[in-house]
Amino acid sequence: MGIKRYILLSIVYMLAVGLYVYSFNGDKYPLDLYALSLDLPIAVWIIVPVFILFLVSISHLSYYSFKDFFYKRALQKDYDTFLNVAKRKILDEDSNLKFKTKWFKIPGIFIKNFDYAGKLDVSQIDDDKIRQYTQLVEKIQSGSYEDIKKYKLPATNKIFIKNEKNRLENDPKYAYTVLKTCHDIDNELCKMAYDKLLDIATFAEIKKYDFPIDKDIFRKMMERYLDEEDEFDIDINSIENMLEQFNANNEDYLELAQEIKVKLDPERLIKLFRKLYNEKGQLAANAYLYILYELQMIDKVREILENSDEDEFLKFKTLLFLRDHGKTIDTIKFLKV
Repeated sequence: MGIKRYILLSIVYMLAVGLYVYSFNGDKYPLDLYALSLDLPIAVWIIVPVFILFLVSISHLSYYSFKDFFYKRALQKDYDTFLNVAKRKILDEDSNLKFKTKWFKIPGIFIKNFDYAGKLDVSQIDDDKIRQYTQLVEKIQSGSYEDIKKYKLPATNKIFIKNEKNRLENDPKYAYTVLKTCHDIDNELCKMAYDKLLDIATFAEIKKYDFPIDKDIFRKMMERYLDEEDEFDIDINSIENMLEQFNANNEDYLELAQEIKVKLDPERLIKLFRKLYNEKGQLAANAYLYILYELQMIDKVREILENSDEDEFLKFKTLLFLRDHGKTIDTIKFLKV
């Protein structure tokens, strides 16, 4: 029974009792208490205990009504908090929000330690925000770029990083924007942006960024340099510097010689590998000999081999022997065996 109905029915009951008693006896009864003297109808004295009980019961009901009100309000706040934590978790964000009621403390602990996998059946969830957040994350996980500025996610957030990667995949020129704010070259997003830059930028633009040159980066730039349809250009000194930076070995120099021979004219080609041979010695020796051999400068090859130790350049000595006896083989395959 609601408290309002209880008050109304109690008043009706007291009036009914009072009127009923008064209909039998309308006399008054005096009550002297110290200096206080009351002369009230007997009907009133009859309902006084009922009225006192009424006041006590109203106080009791009011107390528990207020207690229930505040508890329900706490439950509602915890429910709202739970939704907020869930939404932050969907966006891979932690939350410091706390729960006050026992009904949400354990679920709250669980949800704070869960990782959202990117899939959620929201057909039975009636919260529009949850639906919105899950649909947003699913789009990003599937490769779509979305505007998420209003969520104010930090740069370390997984959803933010994935969304930025999606934008780089869809718009490689966005790499210029990402790299403007890159202060850590080991950052995953910065590395991806730099990798995208290698596909679209000029060599002069690439050099502006202080990323260490490794073999993969060098190979990627050389592929563009050797592509006749690509206007990407690298000067010879830069090629030498990059070889130095990633500590190129024998195979790297030989591979470079095999590929770059179609790009440079014979004079520049010989000049480049003669310089590398003079500076790097044995590291670039096979590459230099290969260029001389391919350009049919056999006398120069013989000169270098004759001045070498007996156990040096055995493969090239074998090549000359086979050539002198009219045998031909795939030079580069033989050298790489």
